[in-house]
Amino acid sequence: MAPRTFKKILSAGKGPLHDFEKDTKAIFDYEVLLPLVDVNKEGFPQDKDQYKIIDTTKKPWPHGYGKPLELVFGKKFQLPIMETCLQSMLVDEISQFDIDTRDMISFPMVSAKLRDISKAELHPKLKEEEHHHHHCAAMGPVKTGYDELDDLINNPRPIRLIMHLKKILKPEDYKVDSWQLNDESKLKQSEILRQEGNELFKNGNFNDAKEKYREALTLLDTLLLKEKPGDPEFIELDAKNIPLYLNLSQCYLNLQNFYEALGSAEEVLKRDTYNEKGLFRKAKAQLGVWDLDAAEKTLNTLKEKHPESAKTVETQFTIINEKRKEKDKSDKSMYKNMFSALQKDT
Repeated sequence: MAPRTFKKILSAGKGPLHDFEKDTKAIFDYEVLLPLVDVNKEGFPQDKDQYKIIDTTKKPWPHGYGKPLELVFGKKFQLPIMETCLQSMLVDEISQFDIDTRDMISFPMVSAKLRDISKAELHPKLKEEEHHHHHCAAMGPVKTGYDELDDLINNPRPIRLIMHLKKILKPEDYKVDSWQLNDESKLKQSEILRQEGNELFKNGNFNDAKEKYREALTLLDTLLLKEKPGDPEFIELDAKNIPLYLNLSQCYLNLQNFYEALGSAEEVLKRDTYNEKGLFRKAKAQLGVWDLDAAEKTLNTLKEKHPESAKTVETQFTIINEKRKEKDKSDKSMYKNMFSALQKDT
């Protein structure tokens, strides 16, 4: 163990200490506890009430990963302190590790990415506008979309990590998952999935197309775990999400799932603020949920940043005006019925 990390065994494990050769898979639960006191002045408190759980595998999205984490050694996991801790553990052992701030700098981004993967796998129909992982390449602070993780980015602190090593599998003991392919193979697979989605889309099979796009996005997410946010490699890789989110947004629009379409369009705009298709699909989704003022604002931005879209924008303004008239008529009818009912009561 690194000298700046302190371990305490809470429940003894069994068997020998493993060597964790390359491609060994460790399956484990974890909890991340944030001390509520200044550790640098007072040390790590003994009372569990002096901690706040900010991440765990035992709670589903948006509070955690929702299932035991599988970590394959030798795959450059972005949080190496976890590998270091696991190498000191026996199967079935539960231990706590008090970890210095320096070793947890990348934790918020890793945690956010794992939660986003969990959301994609377990809750595919949740509204996409909630808790999006912000891979913003523009200047300014990086936002995860999770308040407790954003707080830790802005104010890094030591943490207490509790880990339960549940199982260890040698490379020959399990089937290699697609995410364990090398980076080149993963990129190729994500492109194949995109093309398959496009073919399904052309044939009007929007449900299956969106699943292909989502699968490709999840695959890219596993690649992004290896890169440091803001680095050129991260930005270049994250840009590959843009066409996938654009296609996904259009699928949702065609399926009249407007909130999901809105969320996917916003993911595009997080990466490319004035993306023409992203702005248009955001406006269409806002129209779909009758957020007419927001749609008008988005269309004005589209017209300002892409003057060549003026004719298309004007068509949408016409639709907005028609919807406003429809809404006014509906409101007047509702108020008239309410007034009539009140008169009868009196």
